[in-house]
Amino acid sequence: MRHEDEPITEPITPANLSEEDICAIDALFEHGFSKTGSSDNGSNKSVGSREKQLNALLGLLGTPVADESHRASRIDLVEVIARRVEHNLGTDDLLSPPDEDAVEAYIESGYSLSGVEPELRDRAARLDQINALLTTGRNADSLEREDLVISTLGGIQAHIDAERSAMNIEQARGFQLPARWADLVSIAAMLLLAASVILPIMSGLRSSSQRELCFSNMNGTGNAFGLYTGANRDMLPMATAGFGPTWLDVGSTPERSNSSNLYTLVRNGFSGLDELACPSNPNAPTGEPEPDAWDWNSLKEISYSYRIMPRGGMRATAVDQPVRVVLLADRSPVVLRMARKQPIIPEENSPNHSGSGQHMLMLDGSARWETTPVLDNRDNIWLPRPVETVIHNERARLGIMTGNEQPAGPSDAFVGP
Repeated sequence: MRHEDEPITEPITPANLSEEDICAIDALFEHGFSKTGSSDNGSNKSVGSREKQLNALLGLLGTPVADESHRASRIDLVEVIARRVEHNLGTDDLLSPPDEDAVEAYIESGYSLSGVEPELRDRAARLDQINALLTTGRNADSLEREDLVISTLGGIQAHIDAERSAMNIEQARGFQLPARWADLVSIAAMLLLAASVILPIMSGLRSSSQRELCFSNMNGTGNAFGLYTGANRDMLPMATAGFGPTWLDVGSTPERSNSSNLYTLVRNGFSGLDELACPSNPNAPTGEPEPDAWDWNSLKEISYSYRIMPRGGMRATAVDQPVRVVLLADRSPVVLRMARKQPIIPEENSPNHSGSGQHMLMLDGSARWETTPVLDNRDNIWLPRPVETVIHNERARLGIMTGNEQPAGPSDAFVGP
């Protein structure tokens, strides 16, 4: 658009209009878009005929366009008229004072000629003609399309505003708790329900991960046993030639602690503390061992129970020795109860995995998971054979319930399932 103070250097004429077309457009403007304003005499006949053609084209502005060629003609015509209007206005005032009064009166009357003063009505009539050119042609279909566009844009903006509101930190700070007790109780119930569902799942995942790591430790320790026996004439790890009064005093001297025999793998560099630390034992030491250490410091630091070595030691392979003997397992609950001076429960599982079972490393280097400490041959890995025999005989003497027992009398309290 041209600025008001910018001078016009030359008329703006499109290349596809002749001089006669331009004169016809000027004449049409001079006569207020009147069809009878120009003369048909003499040299002006061609101009008059062109004025009629322009009037016909202007009439098409308010009618539907049949094809793209008519649409292009209308667009070109509107461009030409707009440029000629801009050119004919000149460089001085855009409107004369009477024209300004007519515009104001026309607008104040609600774009109605009946409300304009008589002395300004002729000028307002020209404005009304221009207004008719601008407003005609907007049929119901075009209005429906406009409404559809406006409603679509409004919906998009509403969606954008909603997302911005959800992500606005300042609005989040203004969050208020519901005032009703019923709402608070509902929220608390939802949180409790979520906790009752999520916590067991998380606990199960944690236990499963710990079991997998513990099984990996068993396999790594099996490799360490193989390397040790290969370097020590097939003998299993042993710190001393035999035990003194006890093998239960962890952290004292090698003669009084069976765990010092297992620690021999660490002391000689065949295994590390990490491989001998079950992830479910929070007291198990990890990392670099102390240079002069011969044993763990206390019973609670031990994660795995090692086979009690006989006097003189034990070979990894022998003619009369089965290879499916248990060599290492998750720590024994029987030993822990003995240290606390509590009654033992022979069939109790290791505390390493919440009592669900224990890993076992066999003499042949294989590892497995068992849900009971009693093997298929009824051998309990927590107890020596003499103690197992005593317990079995005592249970047989006391009697084992079969399900057909009866109370001894009215004063005998005896309950069942």
